[in-house]
Amino acid sequence: MADLSHDQATGRKRARVGTGVYLGAASSALVVSCFVSSPVSWFLRGGVGLLVVIATLTAARRSHRIGPNPWLCIGFGITLWTTGYLLRDLLTVHGDRASYWPDASALLGYVAIGVGLTIIARLRTDTASRIAFLDASVVAIAIAMLLWAVLVTPQESASSVVDRLVRAAYPLGDGILITILGWMALVPGRRSRPLSLLGIGLALVLTADVVAQIGRRFQRDLSDPTAVAEFVAYVLIGLAALGADRRMHDVQPDTADSSSDTNRLVLLGIALLVGPAVSIFADTSTTEGAVFVSVCSGLLAVGVIARFVNLIHENRRAHEATLTSERRFRLMADSAPVGIFELARGMRVTYANREGCSMFGDAVVGATSDALLDRVDVESRERLAVAMEQVANRRPAKADLKLAGTPDRWVSWLGVPVTTQGPNLPAAFVSTLDITQLKEAEAKLGRQATHDPLTGLPNRRLLLESLIAALEALGRGYRTGTVALMFIDLDQFKIVNDVLGHDAGDELLKTASARLRNAVRNHDLVARFGGDEFVVLLQHVSDRGELHDVAQRILDALHEPIVVAGTPAQVGASVGIATASGPDDDPDALVRNADAAMYRAKEHGRGRYEFFRPDAGGELHRTL
Repeated sequence: MADLSHDQATGRKRARVGTGVYLGAASSALVVSCFVSSPVSWFLRGGVGLLVVIATLTAARRSHRIGPNPWLCIGFGITLWTTGYLLRDLLTVHGDRASYWPDASALLGYVAIGVGLTIIARLRTDTASRIAFLDASVVAIAIAMLLWAVLVTPQESASSVVDRLVRAAYPLGDGILITILGWMALVPGRRSRPLSLLGIGLALVLTADVVAQIGRRFQRDLSDPTAVAEFVAYVLIGLAALGADRRMHDVQPDTADSSSDTNRLVLLGIALLVGPAVSIFADTSTTEGAVFVSVCSGLLAVGVIARFVNLIHENRRAHEATLTSERRFRLMADSAPVGIFELARGMRVTYANREGCSMFGDAVVGATSDALLDRVDVESRERLAVAMEQVANRRPAKADLKLAGTPDRWVSWLGVPVTTQGPNLPAAFVSTLDITQLKEAEAKLGRQATHDPLTGLPNRRLLLESLIAALEALGRGYRTGTVALMFIDLDQFKIVNDVLGHDAGDELLKTASARLRNAVRNHDLVARFGGDEFVVLLQHVSDRGELHDVAQRILDALHEPIVVAGTPAQVGASVGIATASGPDDDPDALVRNADAAMYRAKEHGRGRYEFFRPDAGGELHRTL
């Protein structure tokens, strides 16, 4: 691996050195040729052409991806152009201006280079590349017609048929270059550096050729500057050849199709008008003129029509692709287990998937923010209103909502604003997830944390929390009367549990719990304190007589036999009662006082109730 990297680095270094030597030699030869006499300048410019040909042969040898053919054709074309230049100047010096060998060599050079560039162009065979080539061809035909009308037609009357054909061939050669250049400019994607240099070189050749023809049209000798420009263009083509490798083709093509760009369509429309304009203003009295204009006009019309037919097909395919994408999106959205909504400005619903309609009703599409509020429970409307206001202010929002008209159905509402603004863009997207089971699980966990799993009564934790809240309310004056606790212990539970088993004991506790709930007042709280012990929290106690009544109902309810495992069990209970002296009482102390009173009731024979007395409590603690 290290040897391979070293060889690659060495190869790149040699390539840079070779490119530097090539540029130095070619530039020096061109500069010197501008200041020396004709024979020497021909020799130097011919040497530049030879360097360019060598560069193209080098590219043909190492271009493994595109093969050697394109660069062989380009090198052959450069050879023909250089030969034509040298022949023209040589024949001019000897006074022979009627020879057609230089023109034949130059025109064949157009063909050879056109073939080479066409091979390179075929590397991109996607739709966008083909459309770009079609557009470039239409524009090239229009420009060739203009060049013919401006440069060739005015000279036809004083020229032979061969001269006119030769002059007409040059616009066609220029059209080949314009087509290739147009394709390079219009095809989507980022061009490689060799391809860019090749395009610049061809553009310079085209410019020099047009300038030379304009000079001949107005009888101006522009051969020297145009010749220098052409050889500079050859040098650029050779430089592109030296840099060409496997990445001669376009790299990182743009996925976006630019064929429907408005500017290109306008350019095609202008090109279509060139044919009629040339037919009107150009001289088509000669046969070759009429044929040239007719053929070019026909090709122009066919090219533009083909382009617009292709555009129609593209629009149809794009429309079908849009419909397919929309159907795919709707199928995916309707298959989603969450509600999906699209909101417009003002939080109006413009789209809802199937799950969303099942949650908020089929008529939710088109609903306003007020209508959405009516679709949730009263206790959830404020949360939804706040969430929608946050989304309207371009901030994400989330809220848990209880739906209206459904038995405890909950959804999680999540709104995400669309940050990109536009006239046809929605304001936000909303998703809703059914969390009814989650809410039920949360409620179940919460109940398990505060309730006894066997009897369903509040446990010790909830009892103490309720007692603390009752004392605080008593202190704020929110409650009338006082607060009291009744500590209840089942007298014969241990015997039943030991004799009949734990299952029988559990059944006894359930039955005793139900009797306790029926014996107390509606607003009293009955809690299982642990084992066979229960505590009743009484609020709004106006006098001690009310406590007597409740305690007696409890004793009567638990005095009745309880059938357990088919056997009636006489259980009974002892009750201790403690009342709060004020809001500053210690809840734990109040529980201990009721417990102490309960033990005093057991000492006095069971099956009775006792009120806590401070002196009795102290005596009991000393006994313990």
